Amino acid sequence: MNILNNMSEPRLKSILQIQAAVLASSKKGIPTTVVKRGDPDAGIILVKVFGGSIGCVIFYQSYDFQEDRLYWSRLTGDKPVEEAEADKLIAREVSFDQDIWVLEVEDKLLRNPLAPD
Repeated sequence: MNILNNMSEPRLKSILQIQAAVLASSKKGIPTTVVKRGDPDAGIILVKVFGGSIGCVIFYQSYDFQEDRLYWSRLTGDKPVEEAEADKLIAREVSFDQDIWVLEVEDKLLRNPLAPD
């Protein structure tokens, strides 16, 4: 049995994902800031998207073992939350894992710059 055939595709380093998101957002005129640096290789990434008066959503990456793929989910649930609530959720996650990255985006359409189009 060849174990290489059973391995998932290599994952892009966290720092490269962050840099790509900041660059892509900048090109679209969407303000994006890294508010917390995490592990450059494998830190979990939280994306807080502030939509102004409609509130915030927080995206995080999950792994679907059945489909053998990564996908983005909303930590905040289906509806946007107040910014203070979003900040509390992020603080809670960081208290469990100091290697988390936090990327903050201002986008009234609540888009995740790391999610595929």
